[in-house]
Amino acid sequence: MRIFKYLLPILFLSLACSLTTPPANKADVVSVQMPAPTQIATITIRLTPIPTTCIVTATVLHLRECAGLDCKIKDWLEQGEKLSVQQNVNGWYQVTTPTGESGWVNSNYCGGL
Repeated sequence: MRIFKYLLPILFLSLACSLTTPPANKADVVSVQMPAPTQIATITIRLTPIPTTCIVTATVLHLRECAGLDCKIKDWLEQGEKLSVQQNVNGWYQVTTPTGESGWVNSNYCGGL
């Protein structure tokens, strides 16, 4: 039972990481081995850096107050605008616009450089 205390969070993190872009090279891959009662479990965690900037690829992209479709829209961004990326949370980038306004955009519509 004690193994599940450590294994479940690592499995969850591994699943979350598997939904992101694969690493650029093997230096970005971390392997963790944990002893189990009868065997050794190996879990691979991929570290993927977030881009520092992105370009709006949608014709119009909503800049939102928080990371989610239910969040209030602060502004509309136009295709081709270059945004500064602060963090990535569940497929949403926290960004700053060229005018200094900050908010959240869906990462599917803002490509990295």
